[in-house]
Amino acid sequence: MADKNGLSINSGKRREYGIAFDIGTTTVVGMLWNLHENILADKIARTNPQSKLGADVISRITYVNGNPEKLRDMQRLIIDCCNELLDAFSDKHQILKEWFRKATVVGNTTMSHFFLGIDTSGLAHSPFKAGFKGTMVKTASELGLHMNDNAEIFVLPNIAGHVGSDIVGVMISSKIEKKQGITIAIDIGTNGEIILNGKGRLLVCSTAAGPAFEGAGIYSGMRAAEGAIEKIKIHNNKVYIEVIGSKEPEGLCGSGIVDAVGMMLDAKILDYKGKLITQEEALDKGFNIEIVNRLRKGAQGNEFVIAWRNEREDIVITQKDIRQIQLAKGAIFAGALVLLECLGAEISEVCEILLAGAFGSNINIKSALRIGLIPDVDENQIYSLGNAAGAGACMALISEDVKREASMLAIEALHVELALYPSFEKKFLEGMYFPKNQN
Repeated sequence: MADKNGLSINSGKRREYGIAFDIGTTTVVGMLWNLHENILADKIARTNPQSKLGADVISRITYVNGNPEKLRDMQRLIIDCCNELLDAFSDKHQILKEWFRKATVVGNTTMSHFFLGIDTSGLAHSPFKAGFKGTMVKTASELGLHMNDNAEIFVLPNIAGHVGSDIVGVMISSKIEKKQGITIAIDIGTNGEIILNGKGRLLVCSTAAGPAFEGAGIYSGMRAAEGAIEKIKIHNNKVYIEVIGSKEPEGLCGSGIVDAVGMMLDAKILDYKGKLITQEEALDKGFNIEIVNRLRKGAQGNEFVIAWRNEREDIVITQKDIRQIQLAKGAIFAGALVLLECLGAEISEVCEILLAGAFGSNINIKSALRIGLIPDVDENQIYSLGNAAGAGACMALISEDVKREASMLAIEALHVELALYPSFEKKFLEGMYFPKNQN
């Protein structure tokens, strides 16, 4: 038994908890820490409720458009989401509000602004000026969080207009600045943020990848949750799927989408320009009837059936979905090439590629290389970090030294504005094509 201050009546031990929030454009993750024992006690994810007002940061900034009332709406949505996570932890672990003593927050620059209720007008157009620099510290009562009123809420520093504290979290957890040789870290989300470390320099950029790799904006897309198809294989003209939780398939998450595109390229259902073959073309070319039957015209044009469902709409990849993937992967690939060019380095010099984010932890590396999502290196040089941004938030939650390190890294990193870089558009257009041959 414990009193309201968290002091256990029987043992004399204080019950104190902290929360690390990773606020993504599409998904919000809360990580519960037992501060007395410095252990991760639980983790819960929710879809960012701001999605109903815009799929990406630009559409949300445009929605607010400097209107204070709409800014408050955006802030209220994300604070309510964080409170939903806090309440879930409270109910599940029997934690009183007063026992939540502190929190750390990471997110892209726009999400950090919305969380704090800071005007995002400067992020709408070049030169993309943030409304604040450095770290921000608030109390739970100031933000309306369901925590101890005096709990410290520490928001890690942004780097630039569209390079946020989430990428600082990746830097912290990956220790990228201490690695030897040239290393690229890519946090693949709605904003594709990229870090390049090498030759004594730390470069960063942000690409507008869009929400496709998180399942949003895809016809049969969904978040990586139970029921999501996460792995796909086409073998002997049959399609094999793996579903999270071994449930009936409900849709496609990011890793399943990348697998599907990679397999469709190998099966020549897609060409290198991203054109999906029609049923008539497949018949003319002598495709097996199992594949032919999966090619059809749907509500959004040509599509390929990934999973049949008896009484509900089939799960499909559409031509429009393919184009969304091409835009997303082209932007990420081009961003990596620009940073290498700024460093005066070639792809052949890259020692490691680190993939961060929930998507990066589940992706099939062969499929990512097959579609040209990441630079063409040996697959043994590519490592998945999982939710590295969230891990950085956790490290900052339990260490004051890490908080100071975060501030230093944000100052040290050199931001490259891709929109102003002369060769970015050319690299982006070339990056939209798929590799002609399997690597």
